[in-house]
Amino acid sequence: MRYVIAFLRGLMAWVIAAIGAYTLGSILNTQFVIGAHDISVPFADRLNMTTFDLSNMYLYWVIILVAFLIGFSVAWIVKRFLPRLSAYAYPIAGGAAIGLALGLMYIQFQTIPISGARSLLGYCAQILAGAFGGWIFAKIISRKKPTSKPQAA
Repeated sequence: MRYVIAFLRGLMAWVIAAIGAYTLGSILNTQFVIGAHDISVPFADRLNMTTFDLSNMYLYWVIILVAFLIGFSVAWIVKRFLPRLSAYAYPIAGGAAIGLALGLMYIQFQTIPISGARSLLGYCAQILAGAFGGWIFAKIISRKKPTSKPQAA
């Protein structure tokens, strides 16, 4: 039973981390795309474009899920051999997974389909979103069950 609960916690952490990275990455993508046009965009329009991207970039979420599955698996193995790295393993893996996924998209398509990541700063912002997802994953995975302490009389 203990292994089933650990598996379900890991599965939940993986999905929530991907949602967090997707949400931040999508928001950053929209803002970088708007900023690339060097025009003034009212806040209401920015909000509308951001919510549109959040609801329509779902394939990016699938890419993040796959990238995180691979990245977090590698981080789990690496932190077994380098225990001092364990506090940073998942955020580093999340950022590296997104960076690698964007790089592979460039190799495949000769461009990055996530248009907000086409500049160096936009690319780094997406990596930051991946690191944020890795941080979420690490926080959920490492959360311990509260233990009840005996009451002192």
